[in-house]
Amino acid sequence: MRRHPTILISCGEVSGDMHAANLVLELLKRFPNARILALGGEHIAKVGGELLYHIEDYAIIGFSGVVTKLPRLMRLEWTLKKVLANGVDLFIPVDYPGLNLRLAAHAKKHGVPVLYYISPQVWAWGGGRVEKLARVVDRMAVILPFEEGFFRGHGIPAEFVGHPLVEDHHIPPPVEQGERVGVGLLPGSRTSEVRRILPIFLKTAEQIQTRDGNIRFTIGRSRFVPKRIYKKIVSRHSVDADVDGVTKDVMAKSRLLLVASGTATLQGALFETPLIISYRLSALNYMIARRLVKVSNIGLVNIILGEEVCPEFVQAEAQPKDIATAAVRLLESQTDRQDMVAAFKKLRGMLVGSGGSRRVAEISEQIINGT
Repeated sequence: MRRHPTILISCGEVSGDMHAANLVLELLKRFPNARILALGGEHIAKVGGELLYHIEDYAIIGFSGVVTKLPRLMRLEWTLKKVLANGVDLFIPVDYPGLNLRLAAHAKKHGVPVLYYISPQVWAWGGGRVEKLARVVDRMAVILPFEEGFFRGHGIPAEFVGHPLVEDHHIPPPVEQGERVGVGLLPGSRTSEVRRILPIFLKTAEQIQTRDGNIRFTIGRSRFVPKRIYKKIVSRHSVDADVDGVTKDVMAKSRLLLVASGTATLQGALFETPLIISYRLSALNYMIARRLVKVSNIGLVNIILGEEVCPEFVQAEAQPKDIATAAVRLLESQTDRQDMVAAFKKLRGMLVGSGGSRRVAEISEQIINGT
């Protein structure tokens, strides 16, 4: 049995870093003397991972965002490929398919086993990525309930381990609906998203206030976006929105959320807070996405539940007046709110799997020890 393995983990987003940190903790329980190298962030670093590169230096949004950082990304990829070719016992890519699929192919070339944790959403994109996965991945630990059958159907050994938000992170009991106040605005975690989506949410808030002037609005502020950017955008609108909201508190205590598409939709649902999903890309990114995306919904909540439980307003349909109409209905209709919360309770049960990061560490141990 290997007692001192070297493991390389690669994740390109903050959420991946957070989830991978729990995996690092579980791996070190099994291999206390392991060397765990990572493309990651502060969460992995805090629990004993050795950061080769920090994800904040390589974060990109959209297809066009790749172009401006291409030289830096190429140097990053070249270095990680050198690492894989020199004594790594296991490679664990975490989501982030553009880079990680190429690294997985390189690992395979050099005889390094690949355990993909948190699958890239190839079921949404179609095309040849799933075939490439089948060629370069030894096993997959997936976090959405329908992914296990999808990947096994393409010949990839996959196991649904459960979603980290349910398996690995503590979410407190939901606040009673009668104790909630106001509307939370969650316009994304990156500056480009906030600049594009927050104005839509603020115009929506203005529309809501024309119908009910007593409603308070709080912005869940990302720590990756300077406060001055929020304040500048808010200053251009007539609505008075608090820019100091802690995202989790906003999710837990609001009567309604306006959410940019992403993991935040799942988090809001697990807090059992009724929500509306809205997103707008740049014209170029949307044109490319329309050619590639093969699913009818963009919100993870709706995709997992298999129906549009939460209203979606995407691109040209993201009109403040229409979003506000849906928002007022959810604020006023007890029946609509109860129906949505009931769906969220069902969702939580669907996200429970075989142990989360603990199970991923068990699979890692099996691969490393050849059992």
